[in-house]
Amino acid sequence: MKWVTKYLFILLSLGILFCKTTSPTTLPKETVSKPLEIKETRPLTKELRLTYHAVWVNKENFELKESISLFGTGNQYKILFSETNEFSWLRLSSTDRENQSQFRYFFKDETQNPEVSYFVWGQKKCSVQVYHMPEGELYLRWEGIHNGFLLVFESSTKKTDSPKELAKSFHQLILGSLEVY
Repeated sequence: MKWVTKYLFILLSLGILFCKTTSPTTLPKETVSKPLEIKETRPLTKELRLTYHAVWVNKENFELKESISLFGTGNQYKILFSETNEFSWLRLSSTDRENQSQFRYFFKDETQNPEVSYFVWGQKKCSVQVYHMPEGELYLRWEGIHNGFLLVFESSTKKTDSPKELAKSFHQLILGSLEVY
């Protein structure tokens, strides 16, 4: 019988709390509109996560054209840069060790020996391969392994610099925006 009394007391208390009337709020009769202040617009930093330990943080604006999950463990993005950039597009990809043999490159030519340059990347090495494409463009592929993930950056250019110089500038582009943890 005591629990019934306590139960009724609780219900009655809750009912009183919900039934209390509140005084209506009054709105100001006149609203003074202030001119909007134009703030300096800054481009948003765009970050693309390649792996848990690797993020692309570009220093200039770009347009994200494509975003795909690779094999469930990696990512692939295609971005476009402004026309003034040496490389107008970039494809960023990552995949784990198990799926590296199945990785599909943007351009693959089994008959051509590419120009290969090796660079120091942290305490590791990475490579930049330069291929001649049929349209007269040069295709560049940067590859490095970080925490068991293959990171691949691909692009093409119509510049006529030597493959070694293009590889160096492509490597600098990648290092300038790739953050690894």
